[in-house]
Amino acid sequence: MRRFSVGNLMLAVLFFVGAFAGTVAVGESKPNSGAPHKPAVNPADLVGAETCATCHAEIATKFASNAHSKLALEHGGKGVTCEGCHGPGREHVESGGDATKLFQFSKESAKEIDGRCLSCHAGNHANFERSTHGSAGVSCTSCHSTHAAKSEEHMLKVAEPELCYGCHTDAKASFAQPSHHRVNEGLMKCSDCHDPHGTFEDKNLKAAIDENAVCTKCHAETAGPFVYEHPPIKTEGCTSCHFAHGSPNPRLLTRNNVNSLCLQCHSASANFTAPGTPSFHNMGNQYQACTTCHVQIHGSNASNVFFK
Repeated sequence: MRRFSVGNLMLAVLFFVGAFAGTVAVGESKPNSGAPHKPAVNPADLVGAETCATCHAEIATKFASNAHSKLALEHGGKGVTCEGCHGPGREHVESGGDATKLFQFSKESAKEIDGRCLSCHAGNHANFERSTHGSAGVSCTSCHSTHAAKSEEHMLKVAEPELCYGCHTDAKASFAQPSHHRVNEGLMKCSDCHDPHGTFEDKNLKAAIDENAVCTKCHAETAGPFVYEHPPIKTEGCTSCHFAHGSPNPRLLTRNNVNSLCLQCHSASANFTAPGTPSFHNMGNQYQACTTCHVQIHGSNASNVFFK
């Protein structure tokens, strides 16, 4: 019987793996099958932006100030033009202007529109398809307009926050509360905290491993690390005590009285899972707020009861 050496055995294994998985030539890379892509285009089917301008002069004139127009100068002047988004125009021209021969964003489904846009923008918005907007059928053109943008930034149909308020009416009402983040005043934008194109966090929040990162990037004094940390900060997050958008209570608190807020956790319960108030605290009467003494309630480096 002929014996195989270890080297021959390895060659045989590699041969069979290559036979089943397929081989790639040297210097050739496999395409990224997961990324959206445009169908292959025959250069002979392209007519050029100048031809489009003969009928669509108004759009062509405005396109000079469009962010996409800068890309038209790339790749030897063969970058993004009309046909980069609407497809080859030869059949459209030869038919005398039959619109069905082009990709019509106003007629296509949200999935088709997103696929067309993500063929270029997938690198920046890789999570869009799994985002709440993408899964709900909110297409790119629901918020963006290539030819009729009202906001210079990101070619939005309407500037923030009005654009977001068009769907998120509950948030609009929250920002009208007496205590609120200064979104309506223009000091903040919805996209400062949320990424509309998707994240791995709930509500498309911009956050890192620390779930509070979206808050502490502005409220850095609450971030710590502290020697003595208030447990809810790490376990439940900022929203255990604060409303994110707005509140009728000072400091966006979820309760109108600081004592009642603290007593949600610091009161005797049937199973005594939460620490109660000390015996010398008579919480049945109206005293000063808990934070009058427990000043550093987010965390302290000096006191385990969050004194100064």
